[in-house]
Amino acid sequence: MSAVIHERKVASTLALSLLVGLLLGASAAHAADKKPTNDKLPDWAPQPKPHVIEDRFRVEVMALNAYLDTDLRIDPTLATQGTLLNAEEDLGLDDTKLLPLAEITLLPGDRHLIRLSGFGLRRSAQKIIDRTIVFDEQTYRAGEPVDSTLNLTMVGLTYGYSVVKTRRLDLALTFGIQVVEVEANAVVRRRVVRESENGVTPLPLAGIEGRFDFNDRWSFEARAQYLSVEFDEIDGSVLDARAALTWRMNPHFVFGLGYRNFNVQVDSRDTDTPGLVDLTMAGPLLFMRASL
Repeated sequence: MSAVIHERKVASTLALSLLVGLLLGASAAHAADKKPTNDKLPDWAPQPKPHVIEDRFRVEVMALNAYLDTDLRIDPTLATQGTLLNAEEDLGLDDTKLLPLAEITLLPGDRHLIRLSGFGLRRSAQKIIDRTIVFDEQTYRAGEPVDSTLNLTMVGLTYGYSVVKTRRLDLALTFGIQVVEVEANAVVRRRVVRESENGVTPLPLAGIEGRFDFNDRWSFEARAQYLSVEFDEIDGSVLDARAALTWRMNPHFVFGLGYRNFNVQVDSRDTDTPGLVDLTMAGPLLFMRASL
């Protein structure tokens, strides 16, 4: 009889232990369901805020200390080539220039951007040339003083869509139109010799840009737009790229230091404007961005 009672006590003890274990396990599971971690939040839960709160409107002003290198040739005809010259060495144009640049960016929604940008490069010089130069239909003799002008104006409109957007990283694909105007002029005053060339071309550019936030103050950002075309009698390419390290003073002001490289190459065999242009503009970039 005592043996039976003992067995019943043991069974009761085991059953009680099993019940307590089940209750504790269910309670722990319920607590885990009730307090999900940030590593795996349910779809309905609010997502963690990014390091940098996105704005909706930006104005950016920049100063580019540009190093310039320009190769230029304007042919009289397709059968007769002009002189390939370097505008900085042969004509005395500035090979460095501090350029102001500006852009305005709208960010409608979480993943879209619309950017308007522009800059102008104006250079002129007078130099006694040390060799004979054939420029379009004119010939400039060695020893003559030549007044030259070379201007470049660019205005661009860019649309971008963020394909990757996380707490630290924002990566967007872009498509833009850049309108490029080039004006070249060379004058020998004492012989009343003058030659002027002007051209305006819209260029579609595809690109990519992104930003990585180290924290709520420091970020790294980079962008690049590129075009390479071959049609009819014209071959050309355009590259516009920049990279920068930025520091956010507060939600409305950002300062950045970086490097920008712009290059345009055009080789034309068109009967109206045969010749080539190869312009490189690159250097350190300092900018300030204000946002709302």
